[in-house]
Amino acid sequence: MSETEEALNAVVCRASFDIRNPEHKNELMKVMISQPQISVSTIHRFGGGVYIKESTYPGGALIFGAEHVSEHMNVLLKGSVVCVDNNGNPQKLVAPHMFVAKAGSKVVYTLEEIVWQNIYVTNSTDVEYLESILLRFPEVHTKHHDQKFLDECALHDEDREDFIKAMSEVGWTLEEAEKVSKYRGDCIPFPEGSYKIRVAKSPIEGKGIFATAEIQEGEIIAPTRISGSRTPAGYMTNHSKTPNAITVASGENRFLIATRNIKGKLAGGLGEEITIDYRLSMKANGLIKENKNVG
Repeated sequence: MSETEEALNAVVCRASFDIRNPEHKNELMKVMISQPQISVSTIHRFGGGVYIKESTYPGGALIFGAEHVSEHMNVLLKGSVVCVDNNGNPQKLVAPHMFVAKAGSKVVYTLEEIVWQNIYVTNSTDVEYLESILLRFPEVHTKHHDQKFLDECALHDEDREDFIKAMSEVGWTLEEAEKVSKYRGDCIPFPEGSYKIRVAKSPIEGKGIFATAEIQEGEIIAPTRISGSRTPAGYMTNHSKTPNAITVASGENRFLIATRNIKGKLAGGLGEEITIDYRLSMKANGLIKENKNVG
């Protein structure tokens, strides 16, 4: 028996344990969140006033869903699961299966690899905003990820230092760079389409773009500029000393392209942050000032 199984059994095998009890459920969640997390691939699909959050989970996974504020459509596209509802009632679901889930959260055990879709009616393509109005996360989840974020901030000192160096090399002051970074007069939302990314708070600086599924080297991540207007990928992609993407022009549009394989998300979290080298980006956009050289 693995350490994870032992930790889970210590909670769920008690005679008094009841998944319907909020305290017991939080206790189990606290144990689960402290264990190694499974890889989850999430693709965000937008079109026709609908947002489809499509997630792929491996078999043998115990999943605590976030609390949904209102009922919404669910589709099990692939695989089979045992789903426990808010009242503690288990039900086996086998794909293809479509149903309307009431407000609240579910506990799911995957019997094999599954593809699960949550479907919402909306015209927004902002996953960060949609998550804030559609979902609620338990305190144990929020505290865990807040601490993880603080721990990761200290790991990006070199990226922040290299940003200062890059601005000096291209002839920009930090004040000029900050002013441009906050300008939103030419910004637009992501257009309809499918994305393996989302915006979230960044341990490098402000907000950034993060992978929610594995991205392959050479893959188009997202448009950064469309007909002269910037998408979130065009104004929220952070600088790094060791970037994993570049911007490439195609006519009057520009796209973010992966320069290596980028790791997707783990359950309950995010994948790698998408980053570029601002030196190359500013050179490509003709923003380097005179008497400055960029290698």
